[in-house]
Amino acid sequence: MRARPVRTALLAVAALGLLPFAATPATAGAPPETGGRQHIAIHEGTDPSGPLLAAAYLRCFPTGGSHPTPEASCLKLALANGDYARVPQLHRACTKIYQPVTVVAHGTWHGKTTAYKHTYPNQCVANAESGDIFNLTPWRD
Repeated sequence: MRARPVRTALLAVAALGLLPFAATPATAGAPPETGGRQHIAIHEGTDPSGPLLAAAYLRCFPTGGSHPTPEASCLKLALANGDYARVPQLHRACTKIYQPVTVVAHGTWHGKTTAYKHTYPNQCVANAESGDIFNLTPWRD
């Protein structure tokens, strides 16, 4: 009876692409490898020098941080191997009002440094195209 939960856990880890990390023993004194740590900031306008509208810290595997939906966001990033440009988009109707926001995200993903910057026509589009990873407080579409 014990084999089923272990098998289920291994399948879940393998599905997230973390099996090589689960099988690697931790080096003495080194912290265990995590999925990633990301700082996400949303700025008004077409440049990151614009006023800061919202920011969040996202930690993945284990999940945490100040992001409003860390579990869902980490799973989406895991499916895209930490690449925001490859995160599946949500199909959602957004207004065509041009009120640009620039998103800047940087951190690490499985030990590699990551950086992402993109300007979206408005916050709704930013939320939809990021699978709601960029849907930070105070916005709720």
